[in-house]
Amino acid sequence: MPRFFVETEPQGEVLVGGEAGRHMVRSLRMRPGEAVTLCAGTGKDFFCTVLETGPQGARVRVDRTADSVTEPRVQITVCPAWPKGDKLETVVQKSVELGAAEILPVVSRRCVARPDPAALEKKTQRLQRIALEAAQQSQRGKIPRVLPAVELQTALERAAREGRGLFFYEHGTGSLQKALETAGDRLFLFIGPEGGFDPEEARMAEELGAALLTLGPRILRAETAPLAALAAVLYARGEFEGRGEPAD
Repeated sequence: MPRFFVETEPQGEVLVGGEAGRHMVRSLRMRPGEAVTLCAGTGKDFFCTVLETGPQGARVRVDRTADSVTEPRVQITVCPAWPKGDKLETVVQKSVELGAAEILPVVSRRCVARPDPAALEKKTQRLQRIALEAAQQSQRGKIPRVLPAVELQTALERAAREGRGLFFYEHGTGSLQKALETAGDRLFLFIGPEGGFDPEEARMAEELGAALLTLGPRILRAETAPLAALAAVLYARGEFEGRGEPAD
């Protein structure tokens, strides 16, 4: 069933306009009687029937509402060190598909590439657009935020305030499984750049309460490691098991 995000929760009969409406009418060529799901990013799904279409979009009727079953119970912020080229776009897209709640890029000492302050706002907007499209494709109930890049220390301090940091480090020896036994449902995953984290950064992370962990003996690419870490955490927390269909 096609799925679109709208600005406010729909009630009764509503006109879906803007880009979502144009896509429904022009690209999908939806017709009266067809079903569509709307979501306002609040974790609820609105199951609708198309009543009519026109130049302004599609008028739909809300038939029923249910809590989204696609949102993970654990809230994870993925904190990848700023990579080269367009790798961050891949990390954002796949992290959203897997179930990340938020993506917070960080700048560490060994980052080969660094965000251009003059272009950062435009870059962040593009990444947020990628997150929106990935959320629609994967039928998420919320649109994960993509935040502007910050220094590593800033992100580590936030993790210490709000939850638990999991710091994946080339020389880390900690067990992810054991770390999750004492961690809550608010997690921050830190993954280094192409050159890895600096030892002093690892010490800082540990001092700020983060667990120094390993992703195994193989060295993963900067765009692979965040996804491997996220998938491992979600699997350990049972997020790869089905929860059934949404209830009325």
